[in-house]
Amino acid sequence: MTQWWQKPFQLFQSNIRIPDGDLDTDAATRLIEQLGFDVWLLNAGGIAYFYPVTGDDQEMSPALGRRASGDLIADALADCRRRGMRLVARFDFSRLPSRFVRARPEWAFLTAAGEMCEADGLTNICPRSDYYEERVPEILADFVDRYDVDGVFFNWMQFPVASYTMDLYGTCHCDRCTAAFRDAYPDLEYPTGFQHDNHATLTVLNGRHLRALAERYSRLVKSRRPGIALFLADAPVDMVFLETNSPIKADQPWWEHTPGELASAHKTAHPHVPALVHSAQNVGLPYRLIGEQPAQYARYFAQALARAARPSAVVIGKPTTEHFSAFARSTPVLKIYRDNHDLYAGLRPCATVAVVRPPGGTALASMQHRSDFTEYRGIFESLQQHHIPFDVLGAEYARELVERRALDRYAVVAVPGDAITTPELAAALLGFADAGGELVLTGDPTTLGTPPGGLAVTRVLQGTRELGGRFGARPDGRFGDRLPLLGTFWGVAGGEHDGWLLSEQAPFGPPELTYGNERFTSHPLRVSVPHGRGRITLLPWTAGTTQRVSGLSSVAGFIAGTVADRLGDAWLLSAEFATSVEVVVGRSGDTLVIHLINHSGGRPERLVDPVPIRGRLRVPHRVAGDRPVVTSLSGGACEVGKDSDALVIDIEVGAVEVIRVD
Repeated sequence: MTQWWQKPFQLFQSNIRIPDGDLDTDAATRLIEQLGFDVWLLNAGGIAYFYPVTGDDQEMSPALGRRASGDLIADALADCRRRGMRLVARFDFSRLPSRFVRARPEWAFLTAAGEMCEADGLTNICPRSDYYEERVPEILADFVDRYDVDGVFFNWMQFPVASYTMDLYGTCHCDRCTAAFRDAYPDLEYPTGFQHDNHATLTVLNGRHLRALAERYSRLVKSRRPGIALFLADAPVDMVFLETNSPIKADQPWWEHTPGELASAHKTAHPHVPALVHSAQNVGLPYRLIGEQPAQYARYFAQALARAARPSAVVIGKPTTEHFSAFARSTPVLKIYRDNHDLYAGLRPCATVAVVRPPGGTALASMQHRSDFTEYRGIFESLQQHHIPFDVLGAEYARELVERRALDRYAVVAVPGDAITTPELAAALLGFADAGGELVLTGDPTTLGTPPGGLAVTRVLQGTRELGGRFGARPDGRFGDRLPLLGTFWGVAGGEHDGWLLSEQAPFGPPELTYGNERFTSHPLRVSVPHGRGRITLLPWTAGTTQRVSGLSSVAGFIAGTVADRLGDAWLLSAEFATSVEVVVGRSGDTLVIHLINHSGGRPERLVDPVPIRGRLRVPHRVAGDRPVVTSLSGGACEVGKDSDALVIDIEVGAVEVIRVD
């Protein structure tokens, strides 16, 4: 039987504060419905409770005393039912008021010094404590017995290794955590923080514990109310919440592709688990009540749709009083989704190219895995700017990808060497090539294990991201710009190469002395070797890092050209647009769905109104079919024609354009 959360819906979260317990639920549900949402996610308990409770470890909002019923959840549920809406209750058990934890210190998350982690009057709780093992199930059972809600959402169901201001506490050193690690890995030293060599191992162990807890809680609530859903952030149970907002940090520009990247990584690993790109109407965490740039907010929704996820919204405080300027810009995108539920219900990724992302994705997860995304993001940008549709494969989901044989449907998989963090992933990638796939690897060729094809590998240059004076070029000079080297270069002997070679060093001095790099070494920039029925192509240098740091179109073209050349007849479409347009493809039944997202306008972390961009799509006849019908879901005017090879679609892209080809 299809459960309600497996069908398309629009979710709106009111992340209310303790004084907001007197919220007018009739006015709130009316507004949420007017904005185009049909599921309301509302705080229920954990840090503070918005329904009557009596436990000595539960603190109710004093504002409940101003309600006639004394019960926000009961009132909200009644108003949702009256309007045909659903209600999901939010719990956060990651922290408790400190006085409760001082009475039960065995519940606390402890630092290496044995200290509790306290901030904002709250103390962090360890997920291995009896609070999670015994008390939380009691609270959940009582709640679902009393309230016929449609779902329960867990916020911060993770090991709380940091405060909201990102003060890092290290790993939990309570007796249960250290014992669990010792039992699982008796020969390993317990890690103290992110920089410890064994921290990634502990992260995996902790992840298994959290999944087991979530599955236990799911069985509990469903045994009492079979139609209820359990939602978690970043973990697949009934649904995945992929929360996103862009910070205000001068030293760390936001990665503008985060929403789509998170959705793609989850949908390729867990295709049958619905995913929400849960977008905050406010900017980064320290600015809770500062509204997001409207065009930026619309881009969150567009990326969610494109990657087969659901767009959803969250605001801080009472929805009846807080600012909503960003919603006006995102309403047209949400309307595309609402008007085409049948199409989006069956939408699935269908790109023939995939890019492997290092473990992580969110800022905290990447720190826990000690991931560096520079090389990966350079590959991502190169393909995006050259309009090669691709999916994202998260390295942390290697086991799921292997079990599902997810790599089988790709013609080309591009992977930065530093994303291969486990033998399991290396074996899967080699198996992909062995079965006939085209594998493109950048960076260290040895990350696959033994260098493929009997190649001999030596490290030629160990540099930094600012290393200059070395260049790569084709000796006959026929291919235009030389390529800079930023980072590290590995010399590879053997295989086939196409004449792109590393030059010798030129002096960095007066122009009169800047010669020498006309002489070339024997080290190629691109090497291919057969592997089983497929092939492995190496770019044995940090090509992605070079593109990401330099921003040079010549480098992006070299990377994208390498992938495109290996696609052969597996290309789904080609596009002629400015580089700021992203092309994402999916299928819903027999329908090809093409999303065009316009990233022009402003900085990556603060998109202003994008400049309309006109361009052309070419969809080969073998993909479009004999008598294709082309429709613009956003109402844009498109001109459709044909030539001998392809269906040709000319169209102008505003913020987002969605084209279906039936």
